[in-house]
Amino acid sequence: MLILPITRSWICSSLARKLYTACAVLALALIEMSVGTRAAQQVIGTKTLPPLTAGVLRIVLIPEVVGVALLWVAMWYFWFGFDRSHWFKRALWFLLLFFLAPYGPVFYCFFVYRQQTLPEE
Repeated sequence: MLILPITRSWICSSLARKLYTACAVLALALIEMSVGTRAAQQVIGTKTLPPLTAGVLRIVLIPEVVGVALLWVAMWYFWFGFDRSHWFKRALWFLLLFFLAPYGPVFYCFFVYRQQTLPEE
């Protein structure tokens, strides 16, 4: 197993919270773009997009896909090493993270990660 040099001070830092929140927003944008594109295809009655539209979407999708990938890896890393939840909650989150990508990491980020990494006041 690859052990990344990620410390508790990094994963709980305000910069990491901002980065993972931005990645969660990008994941939501990816989900919305996917749903919207399919809905538009059904409305116009085609299975393919026009070439110009497909090209623009590919360019727009690059940061969204990178954000989803970064969020997925980060939330798994947090789940394995830093999550302080009860074992039953962790088991439920395992199922969501494993089977409901990209939804699972977004929910985990907002409902577990952000709650456990609240800044000390």
